[in-house]
Amino acid sequence: MDYTLDPHEPVPAETKRIVRSLVDDGLDHLAEEAPHEAVHEVRKRCKEVRATLRLVRGVLPTYSEENAHYRDAARRLSRIRDAQALLETFDDHVVPAVEADERLDSDRLDAVRETLLDRRDTLAAEMDLDARLDAVGRDLRRGSERIDSFPLATDGFDAVAGGLRKSYRRGRDRLADAYADPTTEAFHEWRKRVKYHRYHCYLLRPVWEKPMRARRNELKRLSDLTGDEHDLAVFRETLHEEELFDAETRETLDRTITGRRAELRRAARPIGERLFVEEPDALVARLEGYWRATVAYDTES
Repeated sequence: MDYTLDPHEPVPAETKRIVRSLVDDGLDHLAEEAPHEAVHEVRKRCKEVRATLRLVRGVLPTYSEENAHYRDAARRLSRIRDAQALLETFDDHVVPAVEADERLDSDRLDAVRETLLDRRDTLAAEMDLDARLDAVGRDLRRGSERIDSFPLATDGFDAVAGGLRKSYRRGRDRLADAYADPTTEAFHEWRKRVKYHRYHCYLLRPVWEKPMRARRNELKRLSDLTGDEHDLAVFRETLHEEELFDAETRETLDRTITGRRAELRRAARPIGERLFVEEPDALVARLEGYWRATVAYDTES
């Protein structure tokens, strides 16, 4: 399924098509995937629905209602997803860094992983994961019933200009905030705005295929860096708040995570400053030019 906006087609119809496809895909994952994979995929679909609606928020009077609906659906699964994400962060980021420094032996690493796995499974059982997945399925079906009645009347680039400008401006502002006051919360806010802008560039890719794909690829790099930094921040906070391991292990993991987070923040900054260097009005005007040229000349991208 193509999740991009075709500028030759009416924006209201395209928006409804994309949202419906994302919701249907989420329902398919709930029906076909193993529980923890379903959790991950359906939360992604909810975020993508919200990003799509955010692009047309300026001309969608029911935006706040719809955004809250899909946000709340995803939140049913957030604690369980966070527990699985801790395990993935340990496997993908913590273990390689610790092994490179030879700070913990394999037996201790195995014990840490077993603790994280038990924590995830216990939480899933306590929260009744199957029942929560069923509830999210009902949420998606209820949302699906409203898609055809989205009160979207504005067409063309005007339908997306306001949402694009607002999302990009927030990403630009949160970049400045993150490096002026580098707290976990500030970087998390920037990360969220990067992901919205990245998805908007994906939606708008047909206005000029190659440049928009290149921009989205760099946004993907930036999203991965800020996402990994956030996952490590959550890992560190959980490590200390729950005192999951012995003090020596916690201290060793803390040193490793702190160093890796600093590396990720340094790597993200130049990419972010390049991607968010334009003033919001300039970026919107540039993409409007791409859109209008595509519509006028039916150009090859």
